[in-house]
Amino acid sequence: MAKVFFTPWKDHSQLLTVRNQFYPPPAYDGPDLRSNACATVGVWKLRGNLPHPVEATALLTDAILHDDAQKNSIFSIRATYSAAFCRFVTGLVDSKLHGQRKTMFQRAIDLGLPASFVELRHEATHRELPSLVVLRNATQRSLEWLWDYYWAKTDSDVALVSGRPASAVSHGADDGNVEKIRSVVRTALEHPASQGDLSEPPRKKRKSDQQSSFLAAQLVAICKASSRSPHSLSRVLIEDSIIVPKGRRLGDSMDEAFTKWDRSLQSVAAGHPTFLPALTEELVNELAFTRRRNTKNDPQCEAIYMWLDHILNSAEWSTARQSLSLGYILSVCEQNSNHWLDLLRGAVRSEDNRLPPIARDQSNAPPRSQKRSESTTHAQHTEDDLQGLQNFGWERLDTWDTRPIGIV
Repeated sequence: MAKVFFTPWKDHSQLLTVRNQFYPPPAYDGPDLRSNACATVGVWKLRGNLPHPVEATALLTDAILHDDAQKNSIFSIRATYSAAFCRFVTGLVDSKLHGQRKTMFQRAIDLGLPASFVELRHEATHRELPSLVVLRNATQRSLEWLWDYYWAKTDSDVALVSGRPASAVSHGADDGNVEKIRSVVRTALEHPASQGDLSEPPRKKRKSDQQSSFLAAQLVAICKASSRSPHSLSRVLIEDSIIVPKGRRLGDSMDEAFTKWDRSLQSVAAGHPTFLPALTEELVNELAFTRRRNTKNDPQCEAIYMWLDHILNSAEWSTARQSLSLGYILSVCEQNSNHWLDLLRGAVRSEDNRLPPIARDQSNAPPRSQKRSESTTHAQHTEDDLQGLQNFGWERLDTWDTRPIGIV
């Protein structure tokens, strides 16, 4: 006997209409219909049997539509983003909602959900609300992930009531994509554009700019292929010794690698916001779950740590890392231990201003006598300013009675 499914939409075309309102086709140039889609999903929610990905898409989209500082306070905008994001993640990975009991991280791995989503959900629930930059970035990544996980499959799968199509994203399905990415990266590195225009006189800087721009364009195109592509690209860059010099020895400088790759990787991070979180996740995972023995003396582990430290602390990456959430990196460092993770934990704490600061060297601090001199100079300037105001008719109130608000 055929299995009967009950859907909140009357026919499949209604679901496709809502999908096109949430994710307009590239050629669409009409009005923004996302608010209509959110309203439709709200009606479907009352009817019951609404798949979680549909509800999560509406919540995340509605949070974006409420992101208006002229109408709403910054705190309320952060709270709206956080609530939508937390409900999206919890509905997917909460073991109390789905069969076999597993940790949230285990369920996230099973679903192909970035582990950083689980950590950011924990941060938004139990700690300070994440910054607007982090929340906006996470929301955009979530909508891209939901497209690959659910919406892209609605054309062929009519009965999408379980919220998890049979062909959901998995690590196994991504293996073939890694080979394609590896081929594209190799082709980009060997492309004639990296040799510059032969009709022009040789200019090293011009050649470097051409190569960097071409590589960045190719890598951004890779990242846009699917929600898992940034992670797959990051693994290729690490495992194929592309960003880590092959054959390097322990203690060798990484300055040449940084100079060669900084501009390209920063361009990719600017062109596709999910790339930098994916790259840092794969780098820290490589350190935490490596099978190498004696990691302290392993040149590869040292190079990966140096890349992470460079991204987290160098001035060159100061702009790009503003959208980076450090919660997942810190969680991995605290749950695992080796020489490089212990060093990385300190680097993460020094970068994350929400965490207790590390004691710093006070040897360069000004002496107390100099501080007293600076205080005296400041007081003298203040007195001069007040005297100038009095010359223009202002008077100084010598007694200022300070009382709490509401006390008469």
